Amino acid sequence: MRTKDIQNNQAQSPRNIDISRLEMMRTYLVSLMDEANCRKLLDCSPEVIEPIYNGSTRMSPASIFINTGSREDIAYIRQQALQTGEEFTLLKKNHTCHFDGPNDQGRDTANTKYLAYADTEISSLQKKQEHRAGVVEARTIITDIMEEKEMIISFISRGPIGSPVSDPTLQVTDSYYVTHSEFILYRMMTPGEFSRDVAEKGYMFINYHSAGKLTKDKVCANLNGRRIFMDVERFRSYSSNNQYAGNSIAPKKINHRFANMNNIRNHFGERLDEHMFIAGFEMEHEIVYFGGAYPSGCGKTGTAMTGTHLVGDDLAKIFIDRKSGEVRAVNPERGMFGIIEGVNMEDDPETMHVLTGEEHEVIFSNLLVSEGKPYWSGMGEPLPEKGRNYAGDWLAKSGKSPSHKNARFTIALEALDNYDAAADNPEGVKLSGLLFGGRDYTTMPTIVMAHDWMNCIVHGAIIRSATTATEIGADGSEKRSPFANEAFFPAPLAQYINHYKAFGENPDIAPENLPSGFQVNYWLHKSGRGILSPGEADGLIGEKRDTKVWMRIMALMHQGRVETIWTPIGRIPKYQDLKKLFKEVLEKEYEKELYSKQFSLYTENLIKRVDMSITEFAGEKGMPGAFFHVLDTWRRDLAALKATIGLIVTPDQMIEYVAANQPD
Repeated sequence: MRTKDIQNNQAQSPRNIDISRLEMMRTYLVSLMDEANCRKLLDCSPEVIEPIYNGSTRMSPASIFINTGSREDIAYIRQQALQTGEEFTLLKKNHTCHFDGPNDQGRDTANTKYLAYADTEISSLQKKQEHRAGVVEARTIITDIMEEKEMIISFISRGPIGSPVSDPTLQVTDSYYVTHSEFILYRMMTPGEFSRDVAEKGYMFINYHSAGKLTKDKVCANLNGRRIFMDVERFRSYSSNNQYAGNSIAPKKINHRFANMNNIRNHFGERLDEHMFIAGFEMEHEIVYFGGAYPSGCGKTGTAMTGTHLVGDDLAKIFIDRKSGEVRAVNPERGMFGIIEGVNMEDDPETMHVLTGEEHEVIFSNLLVSEGKPYWSGMGEPLPEKGRNYAGDWLAKSGKSPSHKNARFTIALEALDNYDAAADNPEGVKLSGLLFGGRDYTTMPTIVMAHDWMNCIVHGAIIRSATTATEIGADGSEKRSPFANEAFFPAPLAQYINHYKAFGENPDIAPENLPSGFQVNYWLHKSGRGILSPGEADGLIGEKRDTKVWMRIMALMHQGRVETIWTPIGRIPKYQDLKKLFKEVLEKEYEKELYSKQFSLYTENLIKRVDMSITEFAGEKGMPGAFFHVLDTWRRDLAALKATIGLIVTPDQMIEYVAANQPD
């Protein structure tokens, strides 16, 4: 093990704390607590007390509340969220709404940085700040930031309690909205459970967050002080002057980054933390579970909801079960923080049942509220004449959207009819396939099944996607989105790819249990396939609900129960199988012409994508040669297709081409 890795491990391991200093820390903390919270503190180990003490002495709260996740504690948090104005009630029971400020509506990529030592390599796609300078800046900003406010301490398990891959996570915040959201999204632990988990695993993620001063409308007043700093050397985060959950709820994407770095340092080739849904599809007597990676705002939640057995919609912790030789996965979350735009009864009946019912708790954010009822774009209902949204008073005649494109809902997954009880199993579920996709309007076919594991890695690595409203300043332009995880992987891309390669080659995986790989593309535009009529507005080929068919054909392809067509970049499904599924699943006719548009190879576009990918990854130090061998092979075979058939190669032409070139 490298010297730096040893240092990092030591920084995360429990250590002896001088008894006198421990008593000093306890005395200080007790001075900020009532008797009930003092009793909770008794169950905290010294290793857990220390970061609470460090945060409180820096941020100077007026009081401290320890959240154990009990019914009484959460009732207090809900009450305070309403009393402080961070949330307000809606007409329906258990429904509340939260507004972020007009300029606090997405991940702040400009002020999101990794704090790392000078010789710690960070991904070329991310921002790095020298460790000491970054810590000083973060500490300066959060100094006294909680004056006259209450500090809330929560103990979170990122994953099923008892799972070997779940991360013990300490959250320090002054936001009742953040704490309320985390109660819905994560599994809470008692201080004693948490302390034992930290002792057993030898590390914890530590998160300091403050919304800072709030305006009279209860939104952040100091966006110039907005920072999302992640100390990857000590697994600590500093998030200040923000409320948007993607920046403030650290166990989500902030700690997802820490989990990735922890894998590289301590579980190389053994664990993957991915920006993936986990959903199962019942196929006769077998449930086929997929992990699907899509950049935020690209349909990941909607795709997950097509599963008959939903485990998770956003993140996946993937690991090898050495006893069975299987690749398994757990969801670090127990709730859903979903984009609400376009959610409607026709396309999303399971989700709408929760959003419109009163049985389950829902937090809405950044949409329109009129007479106590929430409204959003694409909900399939008439809008009111007036109301209030995150930007203030709203009038229908203004022509402005009622909700932000990144407006959200927060619910517990168990509220959904297709929730899989196996999601709470610490051993996880067996993964059969990995899917990678983004907003690709012109290039990749709708479904491609990778030839082998290295081809799977290449498909995941070369994703390009239009930017979406989940990022502040997004303009819809195309950018690199390797594995749909590039924003959340701190280390260099070459390390990530070598890590993926080692995982698939790990001898603990039985060959028959290695997941199949797919690149999927539901975002082909009519203009990109040459079927846009004069005067017609551009749009998607196909419909949102078609995803139900795409997922099932991939399950059949993985099982080997349907024939496929070989292409240079992978295998594609045959028309007759899709036609049958469209009829069975959607009662919909699927035309051969549409199939050809969705599955033809546009050779020139694909060659450009390959060339672009070779150039981009050639700049990454330490890339495996096998990666470029795959891309070089694709390019040669695509160039031969282009020379032999032309710019567009239909599936039928591909079948003829393969037959003509097979050896006798």
